[in-house]
Amino acid sequence: MNKLKFIALALASVCTLSLSAQVTYKASFFGVKSDGATLNTRSIQKAIDHISEQGGGTLEFYVGRYLTGTLNLKSNVTIQLHEGAVLVGVTFPYDYTAAGDTKAIICAEGQENIAVTGKGVIQGQGTLLLGNVQTQINKGNLKETVAQASPALISIKNCSNVKIEGINLQNPCGNVMVYSDCKDVTLNNLSVTSRQTADSEGVLFSGCTGFSMTDCYFDTTGAAMVSAGTSTNVTVSGCKTPDGKQLKAKK
Repeated sequence: MNKLKFIALALASVCTLSLSAQVTYKASFFGVKSDGATLNTRSIQKAIDHISEQGGGTLEFYVGRYLTGTLNLKSNVTIQLHEGAVLVGVTFPYDYTAAGDTKAIICAEGQENIAVTGKGVIQGQGTLLLGNVQTQINKGNLKETVAQASPALISIKNCSNVKIEGINLQNPCGNVMVYSDCKDVTLNNLSVTSRQTADSEGVLFSGCTGFSMTDCYFDTTGAAMVSAGTSTNVTVSGCKTPDGKQLKAKK
């Protein structure tokens, strides 16, 4: 292959990747309902899988309430929640699965180039879900502790190039966000509120290489930020709690 042909093929590949990253899909195209009553887990997952299989793109949610259980985010897919769009966690505990050890509404494990962005909301319905978790454990139907069975809002494990930006994260059943063994995680301009359940922690991270958190607000019943002390290249700036306390970088 001569040099000019090689350059032409390389440029074509770059253009193809750029175009695929810009492709957008409306959630409604996949039959996703915004009525707050229809369980959309399968429809949204089908959309995520399709977009990833096509090389990547953005799944857009507009005004409405989208009821769902666990969604497994796949490589090269961005979920964009426009203002007025709310992902609402279902209150039935069996609709949740885990990334690593942590169940969540949005999970990812072993993926790359993933994001959740916009001005929308992810809402966990913490009080109702926790009540159902405790009921199922008391009946002997759930063979887990309350902590193990209580979903976070976001759980990401062994992923690279992760971005969570602009989202309002509200009232999970468990902790809010968990990141483990990830590379290049960026959290920016998040509003994190968890007041419905006790000891709910804002962000937990461990074993990460490159963890950046900027301009985030935390109002939680537990610690705003928890580090296992096993991460490197950690930066935290402009992140506050209701008392005005500035969070500091921790490895």
